[in-house]
Amino acid sequence: MGPRWLLYSYDALGLGHVRRMLSLARAVLAERPDLSALLVTCSPQVDALPVPPGLDYIKLPSARKVGDGAYEPRTLRLDPVSLKTLRSGLLVDTARGFEPDLFLVDKSPAGLMDELLETLPHVHGRARLVLGWRDILDAPGRVSAEWRERDTLQVIERYYDEVWVYGDPAVFDLREAYGLPDWLAERVRYLGYLSPRVDPVLLGQARAAMARNGEPVAVVTAGGGEDGETLIGRYFEAVRRKLLPRDLRSVVVTGPFMAEAAQRQLRAEAPPGVRLKTFLPGLEHTLAAADVVISLAGYNTVCEVLGAGTPAVLVPRLRHHREEQRMRAERLSALGLVEHLDMDALTPRALTDAVSRALGRGRRRCTEARLDGLDRVAAHLRDLLPVSAEANA
Repeated sequence: MGPRWLLYSYDALGLGHVRRMLSLARAVLAERPDLSALLVTCSPQVDALPVPPGLDYIKLPSARKVGDGAYEPRTLRLDPVSLKTLRSGLLVDTARGFEPDLFLVDKSPAGLMDELLETLPHVHGRARLVLGWRDILDAPGRVSAEWRERDTLQVIERYYDEVWVYGDPAVFDLREAYGLPDWLAERVRYLGYLSPRVDPVLLGQARAAMARNGEPVAVVTAGGGEDGETLIGRYFEAVRRKLLPRDLRSVVVTGPFMAEAAQRQLRAEAPPGVRLKTFLPGLEHTLAAADVVISLAGYNTVCEVLGAGTPAVLVPRLRHHREEQRMRAERLSALGLVEHLDMDALTPRALTDAVSRALGRGRRRCTEARLDGLDRVAAHLRDLLPVSAEANA
């Protein structure tokens, strides 16, 4: 029947986790038709995203982050305890019914609200358990405090065989930054940033749709949309005040999770000539086709602009005291790969100056960090789940 691969992620803020898992599945399944791959996600946008051939998915009831470590149902009228009970039961049933050979868990070893703690004992010993981490989790002090509070290291030590880090220690070495114990550092496998492969045909189509006459194009994106109003609003101010280059065309993507009231206000305030979109499912092609990208500093967007070599201005989100985006933007800026502006310094003039510096730098190939993470994940998964005899026959 072929090996079975189970993937788990949750998105209580934005689209980052489900997009990352879909990218991984796409890279692996392109050359592994023998795999049965099943994604468990709670993203309400999974139907709108391009799901790769060969991947099926189960949709959990969606959750929304409302505070530090606090979640509530996004739509269902349930209390948080009932939501966790419902989701946890669905996860256990999925693991029992699917019986995976490899279980890849994104970011949180115990899952959202510890909902995986009933599933992990069932899978442990029967499947290879892998934890996937992005390049930077958060500020070291905060990570250490959370790990102590939630017994994170004990969960990893007991259940997980490997930790895949989708980054490069030359940019940020989390083994050193987070003081990983030796037993955990030995399980860490750096695989590189997950920069997507861009289809040249789709790239050309994206460019033609934005600039028919060869004009330079700026793409402004707020990721999933939460916390993006300030960034887009400042960009609108710069356009209205005619601070940006006169021939620069602007495409602004608000993101599907921006509050409807905020989207209405931005639509009303959009300067003439600015194209405003709520959501683009193939955003990586749009970012690759742009001459400059202005964005929050989320992991997936960073992978896309670095992989395409598109000049970028990163404005990190700061919410619920998370510092991951600020740390990423500062480190990449120090390496000369991006322009970086903090949200509290985001004036129309400062933004214009950063855009001018990025445009002046031009498109360049990134040599400071490994960007072949998708290929390396696919190769490593071949080692963990060899091609079945039936597929080779």
